[in-house]
Amino acid sequence: MTDSSLNPMLRPRSIAVIGVSREPSKWGYKVFHNIVSNAYKGKAYPVNPSTPDIDGIKCYARVGDILGEVDLAIIIVPASAALQVVDECGAKKVKALCVITAGFSEVGPDGAVLEEKLKQKAASYGMRMLGPNTMGFVNNSISLNASIVPRMPPKGEISFITQSGALGLSLVDWAIGSNLGMNCVVSTGNKADVSEADLLEFFEQDKGTWTIAMYIEGLKDGRKFMEAARKVKKAKLAIKAGVSQAGARAAASHTGSLAGSDAVYDAAFRQCGVVRVEGVEEMFDAAMALSTQPKANGNRVAILSNGGGAAIMASDACERRGMKVPELTRHTKAGIARLLPAFASVKNPIDTVAKSDYDIYREALKMLIDDKDIDCVMVIYAHAGFTSAAEPARAVIDALKEKYPKPVVACWMGGREVNAVAGMFRRNRVPFYPAPERAAEALSALIRYNGFLKEAGK
Repeated sequence: MTDSSLNPMLRPRSIAVIGVSREPSKWGYKVFHNIVSNAYKGKAYPVNPSTPDIDGIKCYARVGDILGEVDLAIIIVPASAALQVVDECGAKKVKALCVITAGFSEVGPDGAVLEEKLKQKAASYGMRMLGPNTMGFVNNSISLNASIVPRMPPKGEISFITQSGALGLSLVDWAIGSNLGMNCVVSTGNKADVSEADLLEFFEQDKGTWTIAMYIEGLKDGRKFMEAARKVKKAKLAIKAGVSQAGARAAASHTGSLAGSDAVYDAAFRQCGVVRVEGVEEMFDAAMALSTQPKANGNRVAILSNGGGAAIMASDACERRGMKVPELTRHTKAGIARLLPAFASVKNPIDTVAKSDYDIYREALKMLIDDKDIDCVMVIYAHAGFTSAAEPARAVIDALKEKYPKPVVACWMGGREVNAVAGMFRRNRVPFYPAPERAAEALSALIRYNGFLKEAGK
């Protein structure tokens, strides 16, 4: 059971969109259209006094005119009208608010005063509030797109909390293009009420979320965040933006955030088990591994590749990140040697010398997983045009169905044919990457996260 105070907001049974529009270019139209055009099973009520209907759906003049109960009101009216709308929602006994409207603390002192009034008014009616200045949210588990995001991402186990609405938009589009599954995407905006700490508590109890990723410009209550993060047993990743002077100035004007000392955030994240990452690509690469793989019990990596160059790059990438690429046991080397030509290398990294047959990849991977001196495995396929990219991919998938005690990541390098195997890996929960450096970074995140677990005694 998830946090009951956020259920009406993030798992609503009924939604009123206040400030809808007939104009497709306006946010009031986009949000309502996104709610009703997907498979959301709840009720959706458009509210606008000057519009009789939206796409054939009856429009209400005020939220109070709706006969049924309203769990969530999404507010898309000018900032000057927001307080009156909150009063109307309070009179209707609406349970939660999502204020997409901008023009509050991010624009300066006058906006900050208005935001404080908004926060106090919502609290006086017992309503939790997301925003203001948010793009809304997506909850794939109930097929709800209550945002300006034009398309839903594939379903998955990663939930993403972002302080930037535009970044959330682009990341959903990136996830779709990368075939990356996501459960929820929540834009916090100015965080007048609901913050990352509240959402961490919600997602800890949410069965559909396995890994939590965050984009943070600043924390208003660092102690509350750390206390919440310590309680969360699921993997947590964060980008902390605004670390440079220019970035800090931009964060202040973007969402009204105080960026704070980078060193302080670094220490805080370590203390509460948040894996810090530098960029978007790194965050979702790590999230893909953390949401699908078992724990990494150490930093010893075995590398299996059909090309020497790719194997060397992978070895360098792992060792630069503090991982070891150790010798394999004599038993493992002998077993793999029986699969390969005499001139192939059975040291770690293993170079199959362009051999990528199903049996070679499947049996070699099983031996590496069994090796007691290995904690993680990176499997690489470099496409040269004369072999099938799908055959070794099937071998990895089938091997992992048989034995799965250690993390395994796949790196498939090439063009269109390689891209076609992405769906195979995604369906079978194997994290896959187009370059050795990205696969190594994902393994590094797994190992760092396991370090947090050991320190916490989990």
